[in-house]
Amino acid sequence: MTQQDRNFDDLAQRFARNVYGGPKGEIRLAIVWQHLCQCLPQLTPLSPLRILDAGCGFGQLALRLAELGHELVLTDLSQNMLAEAQRRFVDEGAESGATFIQAPVQSLDPQSLGRFDVVLFHAVLEWLAQPQQTLSRLLDLVRPGGHVSLLFYNRDALVFRNLIRGNWRKVESGALQGEAGGLTPYHPLALQEVEAWLKAEGLQIMARAGVRVIYDYLEKGLRERRPIDEIVRMELQYAQQEPYLHLGRYIHVLARRPQ
Repeated sequence: MTQQDRNFDDLAQRFARNVYGGPKGEIRLAIVWQHLCQCLPQLTPLSPLRILDAGCGFGQLALRLAELGHELVLTDLSQNMLAEAQRRFVDEGAESGATFIQAPVQSLDPQSLGRFDVVLFHAVLEWLAQPQQTLSRLLDLVRPGGHVSLLFYNRDALVFRNLIRGNWRKVESGALQGEAGGLTPYHPLALQEVEAWLKAEGLQIMARAGVRVIYDYLEKGLRERRPIDEIVRMELQYAQQEPYLHLGRYIHVLARRPQ
């Protein structure tokens, strides 16, 4: 059977409970937000930007950007995910500056949407049947001088985690992709290959950070005992440092299209 892009209608509540509603999601949001604001000072409220969140999920990051006064277009393949994102915008009174579109990434084009100052593509790439081709199409929506914020599930971290758990046969087989119905993606990706795709499209790599370079390796009891703000503080300290960033469960890459 031909593999298809993952639609999370069936897992929306599981994501809400196991990812977005827990420490993993809180740490991920904190690291990505800090990295974005550090690398893109133009996100301050003084200069409103057009921002596309492609595969927006529940829209937490987009909501923060909307509250800064930016114009947001949020899209997702999942009707359930998009509806939850829209509900959150309404609850916060931020819906007036946002547009919500249920659509696959491949259907988005600059002729109908225009081009954007910033395109967010977070935790989507690894769930696509054709990640490189889809990314190439999405990058057409980045205006000259604009940026893409790309977050993806890190293959190197997945290899290391299986090594330290003794799952050596799995690593040697190379069969690291997730099973149907699970939360491990189809295509965990290596930083080198994703950066090569971006460079092939003419983009310049500006910055990179590892997301959850510590938390996912902590013993469960220690995770539960440490205050979340202490974990975030340490994560931020090492997120952009070599070699630790390569251990992040996710990698965040910021790239720019030249003028």
